[in-house]
Formats: sequence, structure tokens, C-alpha cells
Amino acid sequence: MTMSVLSTAQVSAAVAVLAIIIIFRMVTTRTPTYPPIVGGPFPWISVALVVTLGPSSFFAFCRAHYGLVFKFLAGGRKIVVITSSDALACASFADHRVLSSHVQHDGHLQALYGDSPLHARIYDTVAHKIFPILDRRLSKRTLGDLTPPFAQLVFDELKLFSGRPQVSLMRSLTEPLYVGANGMLFGSRFPQDTYEDFCILVSSLPRRLSNIPFWSFPSSRARDRLLRRISDYLKGANPATDDKLAATFTALFKEHNIPIEVAASSILSFMSSLHQNTFNVVFWLFTWLLADSTALAAVRSEIEKAVREDFGNLQTFIAEANPDKVDSPSFALLNSAVLETMRLTSVQTGLRYAASDIDIKDREKTIPILKGEYVVLDPRGTHLDKNLYPNSDKFVVDRFVESEYRGDLAATAGYPYYSLGAGKHVCKGRFLSLYEIKVLAIIYLSFFDITPIGRGEAPSSTWKPPKPSPYSVGTMHPTEDVLVRLRLKSVPK
Repeated sequence: MTMSVLSTAQVSAAVAVLAIIIIFRMVTTRTPTYPPIVGGPFPWISVALVVTLGPSSFFAFCRAHYGLVFKFLAGGRKIVVITSSDALACASFADHRVLSSHVQHDGHLQALYGDSPLHARIYDTVAHKIFPILDRRLSKRTLGDLTPPFAQLVFDELKLFSGRPQVSLMRSLTEPLYVGANGMLFGSRFPQDTYEDFCILVSSLPRRLSNIPFWSFPSSRARDRLLRRISDYLKGANPATDDKLAATFTALFKEHNIPIEVAASSILSFMSSLHQNTFNVVFWLFTWLLADSTALAAVRSEIEKAVREDFGNLQTFIAEANPDKVDSPSFALLNSAVLETMRLTSVQTGLRYAASDIDIKDREKTIPILKGEYVVLDPRGTHLDKNLYPNSDKFVVDRFVESEYRGDLAATAGYPYYSLGAGKHVCKGRFLSLYEIKVLAIIYLSFFDITPIGRGEAPSSTWKPPKPSPYSVGTMHPTEDVLVRLRLKSVPK
């Protein structure tokens, strides 16, 4: 009851604040500035309240009323939001010593662990020890050394969902990914029964990152259980016998005398980055395909043809599904569908801190960023620009299909595309994420016929995807799960 009242009060406050801002803009005049400053009679309080009540909705409102670049004041910070294509490109290649992402990592650690004294050690371990390894091991050239167990782990987990009258779409997609990626990266000893606790924790991160009041006890308990299980996993480590990348991690922690509590927190931080956005993307990919029967039929037809002609059968695909074979012209439409989903689901990303004055080029204009100000990169304004992407607000399954296939990410060349980062902040796991999603989709759609179950008494023909959450960060989070019926198509021998 208390939480319901609080939610109602928050929504009412947001409506009131938005009304104040609109009225204030209509009745006041001001000297034009660039970037324009989001107005309001009490900007230090009212705008912070709007951001807290829903960052995605607030940014959409500001883009509509102030343009693709704007500034606002919140919590004592001056924040410049950049959503235009040229400015995003310029900011992405800015010197990291001038436009630092350190504050973004601090915010993520704060959201995960609260006011822990271990933040500095965790950040150092992740940024300076784990990430350099990932740069090498998750590259396009070397990723195939890690992936052999992935497809079989995904398939084995998917089989557990067959024979049920209805299943959670989210769980049937993301638990196989969780098990497959963890087994591939952390080895066979990793505690795979931690999926539920992990989901409880990451589902709380948007509110934690936005400092929104909520009942945090369940997610805090889930985090503590996760850390205990990861600590036990690390205590049993043996670099001489552990699997591949797991052996590298355990040797690294031993070499640098990193305490177990720091190592466990570092692994959990990496897991959060590894899974959260991928989970959201694969969920929206399937919901939008389910809502477009023509697109789903085309993707399924491509998958069936490719598995039959390139591999012979699904079991052979599972045994041979390395990144090079999945990044193939035979899966061009599936690749396009994944890239299109990423385009539509990307929302505001990390916060940057200006350590000194810097000018960001925005076509013929210049955005002055002053020392001490913060910058948010929000690709949504560019990704939904109808001049850059026709029917930009629609899921167009073949948008990134090329006349001649040149590789999974090559299809975005010529587009202002920021879903996987750019410049000096490109996503280290971008090739892994594309591989994971495509392998899961190929196995899932080869193994199951899938039908969404209508909400309430509504027939499935009226089914529509859920709405995105206004509290989304990084990628769109759904407001609710989807129930589906799965009918077994084939059982590889």
C-alpha cells in the first residue's frame, strides 16, 4: 500500500512539474543560449525531480521541446545532454583525460554495492586488469577460442522449457544466455543456479542508478547471496585446471594478491555489464518478431534454410557454431534484425565528466563544455531521426540487409549508429553479444514454434509487445514479461 501511494505521488508530481516547465517556457522570454537550458522556476529542484521520476521520459520531453542538445541542472550538477549525430561522434572520440568516464563507473559501483570502501579496488581490478584481458580475448580474431561450449550449453538449457503449458518469454531467452555465457567465460565450476538472484539484482539497477526510492531489501539480499557464491567459486580456483578464460582470471587475482571480496565484486560487476543489455535486446527482438508475423516468418525461413544447407541439421550447427560461421551471409536477415533491435532499444548511456574546458562540434555549431560540467550521450535522438532512418520509430527487420554481406557490424557503415558504443568508448563485448543473440535465436526458432499468450481473456491475435519502462538506462527495460506457448519442432539426436 505504501509503495502504491508513493508511486501515485511520484506520477502526480511529475505531471505537475512538466506542466510548470511548459507554462514557464510559454510565458517567459530569455536570451537564446546554446545549448538551451531546460527552464523552470526552480530548476535545481524541479528538473532533478523529473529526471528521478523517469530519465527516458524526461529526455524524450526535452528533445521534443529543446532540440537534440540541451542542458539542465540536477543535484548540484550542470549536465549537457548530447543526442545529435555529429556531436555524439565528436564526444565519442574526445580525449578520455578531458571527458572522463570515471564518474560513470563510480555510479555503477555505487548502484551495485552502495557506500562500500572497496570501490577504488574494484574499479582498479575491472578497469586495469580485467578489461585489458577482455580486449584481447573478446576481439573478432580470438573470440572463437572461447565459444565452443556456448551453443550446447544454450541448447541443453532450452530443452528444460519444453513440455510446459506456458513459459516466461524473458526467462526462456535469458536463462540459456546466462548459463551459456557464464559457462563459456567462467568455466564449468561456475554456480549456474544463481540466475534468479542475478535477475533480482539487475532489475533494481535502473532505480538504483536514478536514486529512485524503492524497497531495496530483496535485491540487496540477492546481491549478498551472489557475492557469497562467487566467493566460494573463487576460493576453489586452480589456474592449472580451470577452463580457459576462468584460469586467466584466477591467475590474475592470485598474481596481484587481490582479496576474495574485491575479486568477487569485480566478477559481479563484469557479469552485470555482460548480461544486462543483452538480456533486454534479445527480449525485444523476440517480442517485435512475434508482433510482426511476416518478419518472424522471414527470419525463421532464413534460419531453416541456412541450418539445412550450411550445416545439414541443428545438431551439427550446435557442434560447429563458431563466430565465423554465424557471421555469414546465410544469416543476413537475422543479423539485420538484431542490429535494428539494438538501434531501437538504446537509450541514454554513461555520464562523462569534463576535467577541463572542451568544445564539442555539432555541425556548424560548437557546444561549449566547461570544466566541472557533465555530459550524457543519448543516441536515441539520432536513432529516431526520420531524416537518417526512414520510419525510424518502427521495427524494420531488413533495414540493415546489404546487397552484398560484408560482416555483422559492416551493415551499420554509413549510418550514425551508436548502440554498441563508438570511438574510445566502443563496447568491448560487442562481437560476443551479437554472437550470443544470434546463436540463441537460431536454436530457439529451430527448436520451437512460439505463440504469445494474450493478456487476460484477449485472444493472442490482439497481442502487442509490452511498453518500455520510463526508468530505462542503457537499453529499454520492459514494463512486464510475456507469456508464450512453446511447441517442440524437432529434437536433434
